[in-house]
Amino acid sequence: GAGLTLWDAFWAAFIGFGIILAYMCFVAMEATDTGLPTSAMSTAALGRKGGRYIISIILGVSLIGWFGVQAAVCGSSFSLMVGKLGLDVSPQICSIVLGALMLVTAILGFDGVKWVNYIAAPLLFIICAYGLFASLSNTGMGTLTSYVPKESMGLVAGINIAVGFFAVGGATVGDFTRYARDRKGAVLSSIIGIWPPMVILLMMGAMLSVVKPESGGDISQIMASMGLAGAALIALVLSTWSVNVGNAYSAGLAFAVIADKGDKGYRVSTIAGILGIMLAVAGIMDYFQMFLTVLSAMIPALAGSMIADYWFVRKARPQNFKPLDGFSVPGLVSFIVGSIVALITGGTFASVPALAFLDHPFFLGPVNGIVVSIVLYVAVYKLMKLPSFDGPILLTRKGQ
Repeated sequence: GAGLTLWDAFWAAFIGFGIILAYMCFVAMEATDTGLPTSAMSTAALGRKGGRYIISIILGVSLIGWFGVQAAVCGSSFSLMVGKLGLDVSPQICSIVLGALMLVTAILGFDGVKWVNYIAAPLLFIICAYGLFASLSNTGMGTLTSYVPKESMGLVAGINIAVGFFAVGGATVGDFTRYARDRKGAVLSSIIGIWPPMVILLMMGAMLSVVKPESGGDISQIMASMGLAGAALIALVLSTWSVNVGNAYSAGLAFAVIADKGDKGYRVSTIAGILGIMLAVAGIMDYFQMFLTVLSAMIPALAGSMIADYWFVRKARPQNFKPLDGFSVPGLVSFIVGSIVALITGGTFASVPALAFLDHPFFLGPVNGIVVSIVLYVAVYKLMKLPSFDGPILLTRKGQ
């Protein structure tokens, strides 16, 4: 928000989440057709071992990163909160202590967390809306409409970041839409449930960063500068806490799959939470933009392999769904090459001097990656003369 004009911020959010929905809907419909979660669906495109290891590693590493981000925000907020009470505790110490408590909550299980989220998330939204309204009452809309960033990140970079915010969620939507009644329900729930609310939330954050320039774009500082600073920071701590319990739990499950420990093996994967805490202390927020850009490059390419397999090879027919043993060459090649293309063309290496020679911006990284992944998967599959399936692509199913 601080790095773009108001209109560019809107278009970055609108286009970014539009890209997510473009592949999200196809994954959602496949899950509805097959009744399978994402990890099981991926075995057709990546192979049984590929689905098991690649998906689990990507999800696990992504969730560790998100755990670190949330722990850092929570620690910073708590440090500011106790600072107002006259206690000087560094954000790093707060991140360690609160991150450890989040991890313990995830390992031992605490049903009350979902109730905390029911309260904290709406409260945080209300406080942000109040803070924005109160700020604009003093500064006027002209503050937003006339805002020009001192150092613009550019619209393309903004789009890439927006994709990174929900890239993983878009690829794993099948975990939820497999319960949908039909394709139409899966698509509508994805569009209505993601596009409008996420654009609104990102725009709210963008506007707050503009009307609160002293915050430097730091959500904790923005919360602290509001009239309801105490309540705002408490809501932020509780919200990040409830979200991070889910991150730690899911990361544990992802690594438990690799270790063949089953659904109950997540407790042995506490290392995921520990690594997340270490990232928070090491300053992952300083690299947050790069983290999101990497996600926006790799996850769409992965979804591209799955879409190519089900829709173009298996003609979108559940009866053709058959996981390959071991690792799938078309899946691996298309995913790896698609990810590399997205990384190179999406500006990922622009902020890394040693790798600047790999930075060749072109169009939109996530779009480039998913297109290359789809085309390459079909081409390699046919070159290897793997099993083919007759008939046209089943675009609609009876009653759907």
